[in-house]
Amino acid sequence: MRKIVKPGPLADVTVLDFTWVLAGPHAAKTLADMGASVIKVERYGDGANERLQNLRVAHDGVTQSSYHINVNRGKKSLCLDIKHPRGSEIIRDLIKKSDIIFENFAPGVMKRLKLDYDSVRQFKPDIIYCSISCFGHWGPFSHKPGYDVIAQAASGWVGRSRPPIMAPVSIGDTTAAMHACTAMLAALHHKLVTGEGQNIDISMVDCLYSLHEHALPWYWASEAVGEPVRMAKTGQTIVSSAPYGIYNGKNGCIAIASMSENRWYPLIECLGESCSWMKTDPRLGDVPTRSLPENTAIVHEVVEAWVQAQDSVEEAERKLEAAGIPCSRVKELDELATTDAHITAREMNPKVYQPFLGPVRMFGSPLKFSETPSAIRGYAPFLGEHNRDILTQYLAYSPETIETLYAEKVLYEAPEVERLPDELNKEQD
Repeated sequence: MRKIVKPGPLADVTVLDFTWVLAGPHAAKTLADMGASVIKVERYGDGANERLQNLRVAHDGVTQSSYHINVNRGKKSLCLDIKHPRGSEIIRDLIKKSDIIFENFAPGVMKRLKLDYDSVRQFKPDIIYCSISCFGHWGPFSHKPGYDVIAQAASGWVGRSRPPIMAPVSIGDTTAAMHACTAMLAALHHKLVTGEGQNIDISMVDCLYSLHEHALPWYWASEAVGEPVRMAKTGQTIVSSAPYGIYNGKNGCIAIASMSENRWYPLIECLGESCSWMKTDPRLGDVPTRSLPENTAIVHEVVEAWVQAQDSVEEAERKLEAAGIPCSRVKELDELATTDAHITAREMNPKVYQPFLGPVRMFGSPLKFSETPSAIRGYAPFLGEHNRDILTQYLAYSPETIETLYAEKVLYEAPEVERLPDELNKEQD
């Protein structure tokens, strides 16, 4: 892992993180990468749900979750009984020291804990309070619980595929996470200018719904002047542009996208003499005409046949790149995880020392700043690892008071925390 010398752009921001699973933790991880102090509040005893997610790896007497390692690196773990009066007091005092509260429980959970926005702003008026949920905190479906696949279905994403399938990654969670980050940064700016805090309500369904690039704008624009046009569903290719999609070859697949006039003739030249008719066919005369559903099918068929005729998708990629046509082989995880030259050059898979496991590859930050770097700022914490540090630094608790809280079962830390100093010395060696 490259040593981080400069602080991140959020080095003066403190986030109290009540999130779990992915949407919230992914957003909070992004804030931590940008330098924010993220205090992850975890359940007494077993901690946040991410610690229980697969794949779990046991080594040196400690079991760790790959999921937790990915989404919680660089955070501080505070493990306490939030329902205990002393635990509730700690949380209230930490809120007073925080800039942002972040949660993604089902609507109503934080209110039952008396930690909803209306309750918190009574004693912290300038708090920025961000919530992520499947359907949002108001509207007829706001009471419904939901996970990523529910948001994909409810927003129309699953229904846009042929056949209907869910995305292979949690696009509802991650899209909501990045919208939440954008909103929190905007709220921080507003607070800097006005001193005002505010409540932010992020719905996974809203976020996915707003990203229908073609289908809904087609429907609405045509509806305004007559009968609405319903865009055909998407499989390996789309009906609104060609070539644009995934094409099958002898040993794999390749993505090809050419949406501008200046690349049309070079593409035809690349396809070979047998395709020269495409230069003069009126159905393919310009981008708008080629983008009509009845005409994109012609292009898709020709391109697919050409890719199939090549010795390999690597050969197809070489020829297309020489012609200046945007393309990429469909890459598999093994290559991306270990040897892909571009991913490595962009520092997107650095190795980080994770105690009790050793050097582990993690996602690098996709946010590249020239002066205030966003990057991994620490390993994924162990349950309750930072209890003492947080209560000492933020609330000036004495060691005696902290030990009393352990004795009263307000605070908890995992057994391996005691072994951490010796384990961290190994990294120095």
